[in-house]
Amino acid sequence: MTVEQQGLTVACVYRTGGKLYSPRYVEILQAMVRRHLTVPYTFVCLSDDPNVPCTRIPLLMGWPGFFSKIELFRPGLFAGPVLYFDLDTVIHGPVDALAELAYTVPFGCVSDPLGGHFNSSVLMFNIDCSFVFRRFQKTGFFDRRIRRHAYWQLKHLGLEHLVSVGSSYGDQGFTEMCLKEAGIQVTHVDQVLPGTFTILNQSASSEREPPGSVCMLMGRPKPHEIPTGWVPMRWREAGPCGHAP
Repeated sequence: MTVEQQGLTVACVYRTGGKLYSPRYVEILQAMVRRHLTVPYTFVCLSDDPNVPCTRIPLLMGWPGFFSKIELFRPGLFAGPVLYFDLDTVIHGPVDALAELAYTVPFGCVSDPLGGHFNSSVLMFNIDCSFVFRRFQKTGFFDRRIRRHAYWQLKHLGLEHLVSVGSSYGDQGFTEMCLKEAGIQVTHVDQVLPGTFTILNQSASSEREPPGSVCMLMGRPKPHEIPTGWVPMRWREAGPCGHAP
């Protein structure tokens, strides 16, 4: 059965060339999902590395860094709802409620812990978002290098209305901008499911396991850089024969 024939897809993105992530991150994320998601799903990774330890969807565009996440919206990849996690997410409790929400909201994301705006660490969508991909195909260089700079320059002149931007930067600001212009309401899933998410070094520490099910590690340290405490206990591979311990 192909991905297009599946129901829920749980997805991640791994692009080679960086210093922090590796295929091990993909393996561990898949193991955490297996431990904490009981509804049927298909796990995939969009990657340019043929050795990722799961079903792979090739990255085709060569977009740098977090902009590779925009390939999640390539036309025809998914027929059903998609639940996406950043590779540095630590899943340590049940996430069935997230999966159920992915079936009911057109587009969802977590709120940024500082500004409260659109954050792409956890995403879900149940609509065709290929218009986001196609627009970045056309305007990618402008959006990566120029758009926000132009916005702030024009803002000094009172002309910022001439350039639209999202409330953040990078892939998340671009995606938010496209959804807003398309009239698609974004659901902030941390507000719908309060208590589900924490952020390391903000609402959670590495010494005592926080409540909730999903801990986001924004910035440093990354999971492999935390030697003690609850994180290495939860952030681990599957057991023998692919079964979670």
